Amino acid sequence: MLIERGAPGFDDLLRRLIWNVRSPERRSPDAVVLPVSTEEVAAAIRDAARRGQRVALRGSGHNYQGAALRDEGLLVDIGALDRVEIDAVSRRARVGAGVKGGRLIRQLAGHGLAFPIGHCADVALSGYVLAGGIGWNYGEWGPACANVTAIEMVTAAGEIVVATADEFADLFWAARGAGCAFFAAVTGYELVLHELPAAAFVVDTAFDAGSAPHIAEWLDTAGAAADSTVELICLIGPDVHTGRPAITVRAVASAGSVEGARKKLAPMLSSPPGATLLRPAELKALPFADLPGFSSLPGGKRVAADQVWSDHPIGDLLRATAHLAEGPQRSSAISLTALGGRATTPGMPGGIDGALSVGGTASAGIYALWDGAEDDRRHVEWVAAADAALAPFRSGRYVGEADVFVAPDRLAQCFTPHALGRLRELRARYDPDGVFLNCLPAGG
Repeated sequence: MLIERGAPGFDDLLRRLIWNVRSPERRSPDAVVLPVSTEEVAAAIRDAARRGQRVALRGSGHNYQGAALRDEGLLVDIGALDRVEIDAVSRRARVGAGVKGGRLIRQLAGHGLAFPIGHCADVALSGYVLAGGIGWNYGEWGPACANVTAIEMVTAAGEIVVATADEFADLFWAARGAGCAFFAAVTGYELVLHELPAAAFVVDTAFDAGSAPHIAEWLDTAGAAADSTVELICLIGPDVHTGRPAITVRAVASAGSVEGARKKLAPMLSSPPGATLLRPAELKALPFADLPGFSSLPGGKRVAADQVWSDHPIGDLLRATAHLAEGPQRSSAISLTALGGRATTPGMPGGIDGALSVGGTASAGIYALWDGAEDDRRHVEWVAAADAALAPFRSGRYVGEADVFVAPDRLAQCFTPHALGRLRELRARYDPDGVFLNCLPAGG
C-alpha cells in the first residue's frame, strides 16, 4: 500500500509511525509504503530508484531522533515483516526485522529459550540489531548483533540477498553495528538463541540526590563485588513518585534459580553509608521475560536524547552529572549503566567483527520526555548540559541512540576511523547513487 503526502490520513499515519512526536512536525517524506513481504520491499526500492526517489526505512519508529523520517523520498515501513520461526533443537530462530522484542521474548520463553532483546518491549529488531543491540543480559550474551548468523536484506539495486560471515561478508560486517549509516534494507535475521534463565532478581531503591558522593563510592565498591554479569543501573532525575531530585539504583541479575540470581547481586543488597533514602529497597523475583516491563517509556511524548560510551566506573559518571538530578520534569533522566562481563573497551565490543567498533564498560543515556512545544528549549538544553558533563569520560557514542544530526562530528564518534572509512567505501560500492537516505553521506 502506497500513501502519498496530502492524502487523507497521511499526517496521522506519520504520527503513529514515529515514536518521538517532535519528528513529524519537522520532517515529512513524499510518500509512505507499507509492504507485507521482502519481495514487496524490493519492488518498492526498485520503483523508487527508477523515479529518482530516495528511500528511508522504518521498523518500530522508536529511534529517539526519528532517523527514518526525512523531508523527501519514500518511507518504507517494514513493521509488518514480523514473522517468528523457532527451531528449538538447533537453538535458532528466523524472524522478520519488524518483530518487536516483547513479543519475541515471550514466544521464545515458551520454548525455554531467549535472545538479548532491547530494554523496551516495543522496540523492533530492525534498527536495534542493525545498531549493535545493547539489551538484556548483555553481560553474559553480549550485543544482539553478536548473536546473529544471517541477515536478509534488499540492496539499492532492489536485489534480495542473505548476508553471512561467508557470503556477502562485507554487507554482514556493516549490518552488525552501522545503524543509520547502513545502505540497504534489512528485512530479516537468523538468531542464535540461549537457554532461558529460570529467574531474574531485581533490587530497586531511590536516594535523595544530595547523597550522590556516598552513592558514587558505594557503586564503585559494591558494584565491583557483584557478579560480573549483573547489570547495574543508576538513574539521575526527578523521583517518579515524589518529583524530588533523586538517584535511583537498580541491579538486575539472571540465573538458573531465584537464589542464584540473588546471590549474583548480593553486595547490592546493602545500602550506601550516609545516604538518605527516598524509597527503601524493593526486591523482586520475576520471570526473565518480564524484565522489559522495567524499562517501558511513555509514548506520545516529545523527546530529546543522546548516549555515550565510557570506560570509567559509573561512580565517576554519577559525580559528574548529579547536579542535573532536578531535571526539567519527572519523565527525564540520565541512565548510567555498568554493562557487565561482556562489555569491553573501544575497538572490540563483544569481540565481534562488525561495524560496532567503539564501546565501553559503561553507557550513559540521556533522555528528556515532555508534552508541550513551549518546553522544547529547556529540555534540549538539559540534554546538552548532561552531554557536556559526561564529555571528559566519553570513549565514543552508541549509534543506536546518539543524536548524530546535532553536530557534524557526531557520526564519527560512533565508529573507529577505520570502521567509518570502510562504511564509506562500502556505501560507494553498494549504493553509489545514494538511493538510501541515511546519516552517512553518499560518496564520502
